[in-house]
Amino acid sequence: MKGHIRQRSKGSWSVVIHLGNHEYKWYTVHGKKSDANDFLIEKLNELKEGTFINNDKMTVQEYMEYWYTNFCEKELSPTTYESYRRNLDKYIIKELGKIKLKDLSPLHLQAFYNNCLQLNLSKKTITYLHKIIHSALNKAVMWQLVGKNIADNVKPPKPEKYIPSILDFKQLSILIASVKSTYIYIPTMIAIATGMRRGEILGLTWENINFKAKEINVVQAVYPTLNGLKILPPKTENSTRTICVPKKLIKILKKHKKKLSKQKKKLGNLYIESDFVCVNDEGKLISPSSLNHKFKNILRENDLPCIRLHDLRHSHASMLLYKGNSLKAISERLGHSTIQITMDLYTHLYNKTNRKVANSANVFLKINLFYYISKILAKRKNMQKIRE
Repeated sequence: MKGHIRQRSKGSWSVVIHLGNHEYKWYTVHGKKSDANDFLIEKLNELKEGTFINNDKMTVQEYMEYWYTNFCEKELSPTTYESYRRNLDKYIIKELGKIKLKDLSPLHLQAFYNNCLQLNLSKKTITYLHKIIHSALNKAVMWQLVGKNIADNVKPPKPEKYIPSILDFKQLSILIASVKSTYIYIPTMIAIATGMRRGEILGLTWENINFKAKEINVVQAVYPTLNGLKILPPKTENSTRTICVPKKLIKILKKHKKKLSKQKKKLGNLYIESDFVCVNDEGKLISPSSLNHKFKNILRENDLPCIRLHDLRHSHASMLLYKGNSLKAISERLGHSTIQITMDLYTHLYNKTNRKVANSANVFLKINLFYYISKILAKRKNMQKIRE
């Protein structure tokens, strides 16, 4: 197995790999000659170890499998790569898998998205499929399997603007009263009072709660996977945060801790020992699916809007906006990676709150204008009397 380097132009080199049987593979490397030589050695080692990929013959399916194994499973969270796996198998590989990677074109993707629309897939789902394809092809460019990301030249159908579902103060009061005697009372109250994500709430331990400072440190989350529940770092870097919590929630958590302590003494060895906050009477961690199921049932039983538990996070944000808190402060509390995410989600609520303020100002102006107009009219009336 041999290869060689040829200079194409200043700072550009052709790296040629001999694959055997009069078959050659050409690459272009930009930089110094030493960079091209390092690349040649890398490819020759791949040939020797049997990990070399000849993208001239590689299909989209073969590439997606390689990308999934060598990147997704190693770099992404279990929930993310499992979601990618489902969509790869169900849609992407099924429709695009037989096309050679080097032949994949924007027209193929456009036809794929159009077909998805005909199959009544939501625009949101199609946008997600585009995200997966774009991410995969970005790696293909980095690995020099393709020259450019053809997904850059295709726009998926724009999904409808997402408007979060929220409960108002009255509905939240009904919900709190309804869950109080159930095992989901604590996670529900934490969600309402802090805006934490479901996984963050279930991953909360007593060590993460500073009762004296009235703070919760978000450092981990529970993720459901095909291999069971996993405890991993939060969703993004900004998701690792410290949240100030109201005195009322601190009291509820203290009471809950005492209750668990009594339950532990009562059950003895039958009690499942752990440091998790959201557990049932036997000490077992509440699973995400169990929490969702019970939450939905309580909503139905009390004629409340059929929202997700995650929507309590949106309800929390809406309450903060209503009280005049800034989008930046809310973004930091929710652990959004950028303030733009907060703006995209809650601008309509922000505008509604601003409108209330504007209306209040309008009433103030009307009252004051009426006062000044009355004075002007009275003054004119007096002047008229003097003239008479």
